[in-house]
Amino acid sequence: MKPKYKPLKELNDKTLKYKTKVKVKFKGSPQQSPNKPRYQQLLLKDDEGFIIKGVLFDSDIEKYAEALECNREYELSNAMINVVLPQHASRSNEYSIVINSQAQINPSPINVTDPVPQYQPLAAIPCDPFNIELFGKSL
Repeated sequence: MKPKYKPLKELNDKTLKYKTKVKVKFKGSPQQSPNKPRYQQLLLKDDEGFIIKGVLFDSDIEKYAEALECNREYELSNAMINVVLPQHASRSNEYSIVINSQAQINPSPINVTDPVPQYQPLAAIPCDPFNIELFGKSL
């Protein structure tokens, strides 16, 4: 049986126990805020296309460094949800997910019909500088 996920648009600061499926669309570099702790910003997107901001603070940045990768899907549950301060919000009643020690993050099962592309660096591709072939034609 497929697990029941709560859509991101239904989450708010009153939501306590939930499970949602998200894809990490953006993972910023850790930043130092003046007179405040370090933080790292995320953008999370659900299957319905709704995007919500995410944030990690201090030691949680290192704790989840390997657990959260860009363009990967995760099951996220019990992370704290806060109202975004008006000066940081792009729309009214905007919320953010604070991923802390209470949060549970599990990689989402990979869909076999949707393979993940395997990339390799350009330097690893052999190149013969004297025989460059474009669209089946030699130059």
